[in-house]
Amino acid sequence: MSLRKTSTHTLGKKQLKEKIVQIYEQLLQGEDPSLSNTNFWDEFFLLKPKPSILEQEIAKARDQLSFVKPVIRSLFINCVNVLGDSTSSSYHIKICNSFQTMTGIIDGVVKLIKTEFGYDLLDALMGFENAPRIINSLLNHSSAILSGSQDFPKCVKESCMHFLLMMMTSTEILSKNKLMEYVVTNSSLLECLFLLLSQTDTRIDFGHDCLVMLVLLVNYEKDRPNDCAVRLSLLDDHLTLNGYSQSITAGLSEFCVQNFVSSDNNSGWFHSITSMVGSMFVTDENSKNESLCGAKIGLLVAFYEAAHLNRNFMTTLANTKTDTSPNNTLSQNVTSPLQLPPSNLLVTFMEYTSLIMATQDVKSESSSNLVKLCFIILTCIAEDQYANALMSDPHLVFRVHLHRVPMRHRKVAADTKPPVSLVCALMDLMVEFLMTHLTKRLPYEMYIQSAGIIHRVLCYQKKSRTKISYDWRQLWSAWFTVIKFVVSNEVSLIKKFDIFYLALQIVNMINLFITYGDTFLLTANSYDELYYEIIRCQQTFDGLYSLTARFTTNGSEHQISATKLLYALCNVRAILTHFSPKIDEFLTSQNISTPTEEQIIEVVRNNYESLTLKIPDSFDQFERYSEIPKHASFFTSVIRVVIKDTRHKFVCKNIDYTPILVGE
Repeated sequence: MSLRKTSTHTLGKKQLKEKIVQIYEQLLQGEDPSLSNTNFWDEFFLLKPKPSILEQEIAKARDQLSFVKPVIRSLFINCVNVLGDSTSSSYHIKICNSFQTMTGIIDGVVKLIKTEFGYDLLDALMGFENAPRIINSLLNHSSAILSGSQDFPKCVKESCMHFLLMMMTSTEILSKNKLMEYVVTNSSLLECLFLLLSQTDTRIDFGHDCLVMLVLLVNYEKDRPNDCAVRLSLLDDHLTLNGYSQSITAGLSEFCVQNFVSSDNNSGWFHSITSMVGSMFVTDENSKNESLCGAKIGLLVAFYEAAHLNRNFMTTLANTKTDTSPNNTLSQNVTSPLQLPPSNLLVTFMEYTSLIMATQDVKSESSSNLVKLCFIILTCIAEDQYANALMSDPHLVFRVHLHRVPMRHRKVAADTKPPVSLVCALMDLMVEFLMTHLTKRLPYEMYIQSAGIIHRVLCYQKKSRTKISYDWRQLWSAWFTVIKFVVSNEVSLIKKFDIFYLALQIVNMINLFITYGDTFLLTANSYDELYYEIIRCQQTFDGLYSLTARFTTNGSEHQISATKLLYALCNVRAILTHFSPKIDEFLTSQNISTPTEEQIIEVVRNNYESLTLKIPDSFDQFERYSEIPKHASFFTSVIRVVIKDTRHKFVCKNIDYTPILVGE
């Protein structure tokens, strides 16, 4: 008997529903409680909303779309009206509840649209004729809340930011979100985002979210004129640009520092990186697409857009960053093991890129795309004259801690390098990439990108006659290693890639050193060392020449690039042809079988005058970066990842409303 009673009691408890859920059901069944209760909406917005349940209830109405449409419109419009009713009691609570309710409404309607193609989001929420007025009212109220025209608590602003981002990411494909048509043309929201970035306190709290929002605004239907992209390109306010830069720096620094800490708690830093990478890739149960949660991809796209669109942004690259962690997510005891001094954007970004490069062992498309995006950003920086001048300034030196992959032929020692100019750190980063990714699954496109970055820097140095203190032999050695790898693996690689085009990029840069090295090499000894390295690697160049010659005559698909490479090798061949007999003659006269480096260099110095070289004009020219059409599809896929990561972040995030509950 007691068991029966317990069972009945338990069943009764399960059937009980919260009041807010009962109201959702009443509304979606066509009932209008406001007819019998004039205070219904005031009372409704005092109840704690259940966005996920509201979303589910709306999604259930698949066969009753025309019936529930007026209910959805009424509910959404009342949510917007609450935002402007500042005279209402418990105003802050109602605002937060309104934003959460609208999130549930939009997500529920989007689910309906996925199954009913004739159902439009705008029409369902507010009707086409009312859309401009209602959305602009919503955005203007949201901007007022975020910009602090009134004294709104932080949790109210958080709920507003949460809603805006959930609204902007409500569809997997950004161009299908018709709400964005009105968002991108609303000037008050964009000005609000710039204001939040320009103020230290709001930047620390909302900088990351502001940048993600800007990314979405700039990338909406990018093939058409976009007011947000234009205004970002014209932005010249120092405080806003600096805040933009510091928000990126803070987020990327957080990523790097967390991995320093993780490496201390494991057997080695590489173990920590691989473990971290495993946790970065989150797969949705209903989707096979990988998501880079934790990798700060939204900040990377924000960095790219600023570097690509706004030349004024380059002035912030070396500004020192002193803000604390953006969301107080780091423990007070969390510090870099090397006690890093305040950093700047470019230093932090290069450290971040080196860490991401180390994750290429994962062999995933997501990880490859992350490195590709980093290299596109570096390409934009390397094309900019001011950025190059900044990086090459010998008085601006920084300690850049690049993550290095453990390999059989080297041990990863503690990084004790002295502070260097930024361009030297960039060269080290590129050398690290070139040397550590020579696999049969060669990331060909990234090797082309890396060559392009180095080429742009060299072109600037040649043009400006800038001489930096750098050990160029590291770079030459990396180039020759890549060429040797390509020649050794040509059978497998040539089926997938145009290896002659990659080799051509490297040989062109070698020619730049050969013909114009005196304009940017710091000492004459460096020029001598270049010739020595070419002579030392004669077998590698002979192999490349033979391989290239074969493909210039067999009518292959790579015949054009092979022909260009054969011509570009003329100076290297001239050096080898000229100096080899001179060296043999010297060895014979001195009765030496194994000459030293100094002896070879001495022979080179004594025979420069009789060497004949060609000086084509094309070695110091490059095609400027253009997003469209080459990278348009890439950024479309990247924005989809940003959308997915943003929703993942906010679905799991709980906002603490205690301050307004206690205060009101």
